[in-house]
Amino acid sequence: MKLFFFATSFIVMSFTLGQTMKSISQKDFNKAMGSWKGSLTYLDYKSGKPYTMPANIVVSINTKVQNEIILEYIYPNEPNANGKDTLKIKKNGTMLNKATVFSINTMRDGTIQIITDEKGEDGNDNRKAILRHTYSFNNSKFTNRKEVQFIGTDKWIQRNEYVFYK
Repeated sequence: MKLFFFATSFIVMSFTLGQTMKSISQKDFNKAMGSWKGSLTYLDYKSGKPYTMPANIVVSINTKVQNEIILEYIYPNEPNANGKDTLKIKKNGTMLNKATVFSINTMRDGTIQIITDEKGEDGNDNRKAILRHTYSFNNSKFTNRKEVQFIGTDKWIQRNEYVFYK
């Protein structure tokens, strides 16, 4: 019995020590910098149908604060909805805002893909959920997709996706 516990402990420790923390840096976003034109498609929870509208974005580095990327969203048909988001790289690159960096990969075509997960709320009734953001970008295309998995379910729902081109 002791041998079983020792072997199990050894395997678990080896697996844990073999894991590497996923971390990102400001330079990982270099290909995303600049002005982009495209669209936003989001799931309207009331109708259950997707809605697409024009959207543009300007991605830049905050020159006043280290490790911050500014996303300036521009909606040509709804200028009152324009706004800025700031992506703050924290905890040695293992966090993006309040989300844990789940993975970072460079695809064969040079596309950088960063996936983050965080606990939060979503939906018209603010249900508890896991929120997953996937940022993918190369020299000509930039996407930012949000998926939601409500607690108690195993299904992921695509909440919204921005698709931009240079």
